[in-house]
Amino acid sequence: TGYPTRWEDQTKYRGGWVVDGQRQKSLRLRLQGKWGTLTNIFYNPYLPTLDDYFEPWTYDYQNLITAPLADEQPTARAISMVAGKYMDTIEAGPNWDDDLGGSQVYANNDPNLDGASDEEMRQ
Repeated sequence: TGYPTRWEDQTKYRGGWVVDGQRQKSLRLRLQGKWGTLTNIFYNPYLPTLDDYFEPWTYDYQNLITAPLADEQPTARAISMVAGKYMDTIEAGPNWDDDLGGSQVYANNDPNLDGASDEEMRQ
């Protein structure tokens, strides 16, 4: 759910802030501190990957333009803009689940509602 997939899941992406310390409470980034930023400057294992977003694609429009006359309509197959090969399935993309916003399907997969009771989920 969301874009990138489960983007609100703070345990997966380590987003947001946390309060440190018992007496001297200080606010810090959940992901990392100054030294963590320096060591992960070129690679950060907690950031979304291409699979969490989607594999960008285009269509084989040339097939539509050059297809000979036939009883069936020509189709434009999806082509990966990363690998340049035909894609058999497209699993996600931007605004993929927008129509599910506010639905029970979306709510069941929302990480913010993991600890919610059945009564809270109905509201």
